Amino acid sequence: MAITTHAMGDRTVFDTTPPPPVPNPRASAPFVLGLELGANSLASLVGGHFSWYPAQQIAVDLGGGWSAAGMRGGIGARYFLSNKFNAPFVGVAWMRSGGVDSASLDDGRDTAHQQETIINNIQFLNALAGYEIRTPDGLTLTLTTGWSFALTPEKERYTVKWGKLSNPAQDWLDLFTGSGPIASLTIGYGF
Repeated sequence: MAITTHAMGDRTVFDTTPPPPVPNPRASAPFVLGLELGANSLASLVGGHFSWYPAQQIAVDLGGGWSAAGMRGGIGARYFLSNKFNAPFVGVAWMRSGGVDSASLDDGRDTAHQQETIINNIQFLNALAGYEIRTPDGLTLTLTTGWSFALTPEKERYTVKWGKLSNPAQDWLDLFTGSGPIASLTIGYGF
């Protein structure tokens, strides 16, 4: 058979053009739905995260979840410093917490400092930096850090209904309602 094919002048033509590059997943799957765990992030302690990539290096984020200062949600934007699958980014976000009607910040053992506190709605502005890893099949891992600035004046962040705050309770309240570092991990899937 090989001799016959050779004798007949086998004119098989091989395609030597390289295959097209794998499309960047931010362009082929511009939406990501995920779960976020963190501190001072869009979803705060735990919550949902949705990202839309209207352009190759831009993401618009929506997030919401539970925090120690009540339900929290926000919107943000990120700019990727590279158009590769895995890329660092910088961004900003605005958040608002829903507050808590009755927060008991002491462990209940210190009877001299029993109290009840209302945590009011608080607005935050976040400055972000991080790194996103995205596989061709859509799995996304985002690590974010930065700083969350409390925009609401301190005297408007909470109201002590009754009692007196202990020093540890005041520290917890400042942590829940004030400015602070951001650390979050988001795991999602692009579609």
